[in-house]
Amino acid sequence: MRNRCWFSLGALAVAMAAVVCAPAFVAAQTAPTKADTKVPATKSAWVMPRTPDGHPDLHGYWTSLSYTPMERPAKYGNREFLTDQETQQLFNAGVKGSFDGTVGSGDAENDPTSADYDFKTYGLEPWQNGVRPNHRTSLVVDPPDGRIPPLTPAGEARRKAAQGAYFIAEEGHWQGTVHADVAQDLGVGVTCVALHGGPPIIPGGYNSGFMIVQSAESIVIQTEYGSEVRVISMSGHHPAANIRQWHGDGRGHWEGDTLVVETTNFRPENAYRNANADTLKITEYFTRKDAETIEYKFTVDDPSTWTKPWTAVVPLSTVQGPLWEYACSESNNDAIQIMVGARNAEKAASEKAKTPAGIPISQAK
Repeated sequence: MRNRCWFSLGALAVAMAAVVCAPAFVAAQTAPTKADTKVPATKSAWVMPRTPDGHPDLHGYWTSLSYTPMERPAKYGNREFLTDQETQQLFNAGVKGSFDGTVGSGDAENDPTSADYDFKTYGLEPWQNGVRPNHRTSLVVDPPDGRIPPLTPAGEARRKAAQGAYFIAEEGHWQGTVHADVAQDLGVGVTCVALHGGPPIIPGGYNSGFMIVQSAESIVIQTEYGSEVRVISMSGHHPAANIRQWHGDGRGHWEGDTLVVETTNFRPENAYRNANADTLKITEYFTRKDAETIEYKFTVDDPSTWTKPWTAVVPLSTVQGPLWEYACSESNNDAIQIMVGARNAEKAASEKAKTPAGIPISQAK
């Protein structure tokens, strides 16, 4: 099951792209005289915009959309970057796959036979929302093989315990089976209590835009996905360990022209990748590269979940604002139906177990 099932069609904001066509005017075909000839103006170099306190200005609307996989395909080994040609081929394949769709793929966003809505119909596909090519073979850059390190025994036990109890969303993929006795068993995402507003900032299937508002005292990041808000303090220390927030407690500082944010104090229900909220620390680095790009890097450090820390780099690109309103409501209404489905599945499994092999239930006595 994909995380799109959280949201109703009625709640979707439909992005309509308007193409403005202007008539072309043909200039007179007389040759220019010497007096008319002008030397083309030299393109000025980009200058880092800065806030009144002298730090890089990160204000604006951005997107983390990418066709680059989180982990590196084995065929690339330790190779970190693609050639220009390979980058374009990968980008073209991503656009084609999301546009054409694949019947029977199980990818509900792009499968024409799916009962779910088709993303491109509602302007939600990455190519409709500013996705740009990325030369990296994976978002994960450390370890050098581009793969997330193995889980520790405690991390593996925690994940196995979670499967079959409630949904776990990881980069848009659902893990485990449904066993829901009460709504809380579905998890905070399915029940729309908290979606993945970060940290970290990672590409999603859609609605990957966000807005940054910056002052000397704090940095505010509002995500399009779930309309969630992170307030990052630029002063002070983390509160006591028993004070936890849905997006953790983020504390920022500047290292040269890079904004560094360290986040701890996560809630167990909303810890990234089912990490241990008691030991999880996520450190983010925002470096403005040019007028259209922020290099965003994050390091996940949780010694009780992974055998070693790991790091990913996600290019953030400018997009036109404002953000569309996002409403999560469908699964609030569907919680009962999900639990009914779970009970029906359990009943069917129980009846199958009681039925002799090879004999239909209707004929069993």
